[in-house]
Amino acid sequence: YSFDMLGEAARTEADALRYLKAYADAISSLDAGANGPDIRQNHGISVKLSALHPRYEVTQKEKMLPVMAERLLSLALAARHSRMGLNIDAEEADRLDLSLDVIERVLAEPELAGWNGFGVVVQAYGPRAAFVIDWLYDLARKYDRSIMVRLVKGAYWDTEIKRAQMLGLDGYPVFTRKANTDVSYLACAKKLLAMTDRIYPQFATHNAHTVAAILSMAGDRDSFEFHRLHGMGEALHET
Repeated sequence: YSFDMLGEAARTEADALRYLKAYADAISSLDAGANGPDIRQNHGISVKLSALHPRYEVTQKEKMLPVMAERLLSLALAARHSRMGLNIDAEEADRLDLSLDVIERVLAEPELAGWNGFGVVVQAYGPRAAFVIDWLYDLARKYDRSIMVRLVKGAYWDTEIKRAQMLGLDGYPVFTRKANTDVSYLACAKKLLAMTDRIYPQFATHNAHTVAAILSMAGDRDSFEFHRLHGMGEALHET
């Protein structure tokens, strides 16, 4: 299983430290069940960067980045010690560039060399999704890492649309038609399946057509895995 800790973004430093401890405690609690030799077969956990710092914003990047990276690195090292994976959850589109800065700073740390449990969530409803995947692949090659990429459709569509309308933006940071998101998902999936020398794809979907398309594109079943929400899509994934 991959565990998410649902919660709001940190509003204060006290919030951030509390969330940091909660993540660390969760990793420690899952340690006993992570007994497999391949960490991809063990439990994992997902982390929201917005929970680790109260000023996760572009205007505070200079002060925020080193603190955020230090906190995320501590969780990554704990996950490595516990033989489990750690995914960085995707959030709102305006934080994408910031998240990539944090990810690069942490992934570059020599202490993570040889660990293939570092993961990143990519949202296919964003027009930049394919470019993010290319960037992650180049990053993995640059630092000689093997990483996980969980591909999802996207979780903040309503928020992104409303925010763009309120600000009077010229366009939207996400596709406005579901069909476009579906096509983007398959295009990104095809891209990921061609990058398995550095990336272990994790396809999160409850859509039977999407599952069938990925199985058709994939050369084997060992180089990727499917994800689903607990209690949803059980019959599809068992098939």
